[in-house]
Amino acid sequence: MAAEVQSVKTDAHDDWEARTLTVTGRVTKPLVLSMEELCGIENEGLDDLPIFCGSGTPKGTIAGLRGVHLDKVIGKADVLKEEHNDTKKMIIVASARDGHKVVFSWQEIFNSPVGGGAMVLTERDGKSLCEEDGCLELISAEDYFTGSRYVKGLVNIEIRLIG
Repeated sequence: MAAEVQSVKTDAHDDWEARTLTVTGRVTKPLVLSMEELCGIENEGLDDLPIFCGSGTPKGTIAGLRGVHLDKVIGKADVLKEEHNDTKKMIIVASARDGHKVVFSWQEIFNSPVGGGAMVLTERDGKSLCEEDGCLELISAEDYFTGSRYVKGLVNIEIRLIG
């Protein structure tokens, strides 16, 4: 009987984790955003987006996209910038539930066109990810190979200072 209770607790925890996004690392305290909070942040739509894997092979198109720009999500956290040039040495690591990780530089997100296309998706194919399957996604729509930094099951954004 105890094993069944443990299984239920694990499933409930997994469901909660899948329905939240945390911002950790170089922040004063971890920020936890629920799906509802994330869906409440100003969002934007994207046109149909062709997905290409790293080799350039087409993997189809996703449509009906809406999302929150990654810079807005990061802006909700109190990022520690102790020295004048800290942001020049920061990276952003987006992690999925299954351990998949992708990396952006701070400058890509806040100082280049890539940042305009890096979004935490709240809708895909016209369906709310906040209500439907409960798994967040991240896309980098300005990348040439859009599938290379497409994260399904997004759960964490970590800010790191390197070097």
